[in-house]
Amino acid sequence: MQRKNLFDLLALKEKVESNKFLQRIQPLKEEKIKIEKILVQLNELKNDGITCLSTSAWELKSASNIQEKIFDQISLANLRLEKISSEIFQLERKFIEHEIRKNRSEEKSKQIKRSLSIEIENKQEAEIQGINKAKV
Repeated sequence: MQRKNLFDLLALKEKVESNKFLQRIQPLKEEKIKIEKILVQLNELKNDGITCLSTSAWELKSASNIQEKIFDQISLANLRLEKISSEIFQLERKFIEHEIRKNRSEEKSKQIKRSLSIEIENKQEAEIQGINKAKV
């Protein structure tokens, strides 16, 4: 069995690393979509609460408390969305770095394989020429 060259192993290692980052990115993207949907719903609630006309002080206070809670939830959702977006960006950057390293390693591996095959061909040609000279 032929040994793998170093660059094949490096490419495999980088592929594993990039797959790890890819697996971590996917749930974050799903969570980002969920938070965006929640933000849309919270903004709709915020706009619906403003149009409502309250008559008593108790209703006004209740509406005010509800609006305050909605604004708190909106700010929390926005903060979480920013954090997730930055984390996704960093993971994508690391993923791309590993993909670049993997591609470089694969290229080096191909170059080594080409040079080895050229060496083998040259040796075979030299042997054939040696056999031909011996026959003559």
